[in-house]
Amino acid sequence: MKSFYFTIFISLCIFSCHAQIIQVNDMKEVIDYFNKANSKTLAIFDVDMVLVQPSDPAFQMANIKRFGAVAKRIMKDVPTEKQMMFLSLMTISSEPVLIDECTPQFLNSLSQKGVPAIALTANLTGAFGPIKNMETWRIQNLKLLGIDFSKSAPYPKSLIFNDLASYRDNYSTYVDGVLFVNGTTVSKGDAFLSFLKKTNFLPEKIIFVDDREDNLKSLEAAIQKMDHPIPYQGLHFLGAQKYPSKTISEEEFAARWQQLALQAKELD
Repeated sequence: MKSFYFTIFISLCIFSCHAQIIQVNDMKEVIDYFNKANSKTLAIFDVDMVLVQPSDPAFQMANIKRFGAVAKRIMKDVPTEKQMMFLSLMTISSEPVLIDECTPQFLNSLSQKGVPAIALTANLTGAFGPIKNMETWRIQNLKLLGIDFSKSAPYPKSLIFNDLASYRDNYSTYVDGVLFVNGTTVSKGDAFLSFLKKTNFLPEKIIFVDDREDNLKSLEAAIQKMDHPIPYQGLHFLGAQKYPSKTISEEEFAARWQQLALQAKELD
């Protein structure tokens, strides 16, 4: 019996060495975790609130945190099935801006070192509001800011994940190094697992940067389902909270959020 418990203890210790989530406060801290990354390391980056955020200060993380109670009150009034539409309206309501000016240079340095990298985002796919194709819109806007994941993508072709659940009659997709999960119907972990299966790509280590801890844990849980789990490092990114956002009043903040809430409720 003692040997049984000892085996369980050792197994837990081994796994704890292979998967961990650590808080990071800016992109410079993120860069430190990639010092030893190589061609067998897969770098994964969330997009919103990690690489970019809206230029409208009402939708920047510093003000969202400042007026958190207002944001929660307005979001509670948006039907659950429409909340992803609200967040997508927030994304497209103004031009995106870099959270950290060093990000494009850092991502280019990874590409030059031969480190494969992808973006993993909950962004919607297909047509939405005035946008004819959300994947094209997102990729073009990232390129305008100097970010191009097609240069470091481990898989060159586009993919449609019709093996996963759809949302608004659209599926998760992979285009030019960006894995679009298409809302929250499918978890980031399940979308990533499907990506590995479809591409037969198998890195020896994964480093994932996201501003939401639940997404980091989702990927961790998905990796545990694999026959041979891959060593995993999750980085909980808080840099968007420190962006020097323009100060706005609570009334201005509430008005912008209520405007989008009304739009979201009217969308199909």
